[in-house]
Amino acid sequence: MSVESKQVRDGDEVRRWLEAGQTQLASLLELLHEHERLRERVEASERENERLRGVTYENEQLRNRLETSERQGEQLRQTMSELRSENERHQKEREEAAERLNHLVNEIAQRLRPGAGAPRS
Repeated sequence: MSVESKQVRDGDEVRRWLEAGQTQLASLLELLHEHERLRERVEASERENERLRGVTYENEQLRNRLETSERQGEQLRQTMSELRSENERHQKEREEAAERLNHLVNEIAQRLRPGAGAPRS
């Protein structure tokens, strides 16, 4: 093989490498661009996940406060029911005491009337 044919063959090989290199370079640039785009999406997703973690934590705090408020509300309803029952009992006792006192006052008034104690002639 002559030097000239070797140079032609080497030149052809270099051209093929350059052509293949350009194709591969375009593919590489496209892959780098895709990698950057995906990295940005990952970062955006991580930021969104962090925001959602905060919202989830806040939601859990609100749920706990709601459960506490519901328990307190139930305790207050129970206390109110007990106090109403106690109030009704006291009201009934006052009414009974007033009735007894009224009966006693009427009885005393009847005894104190002139001629109520002595037989009539």
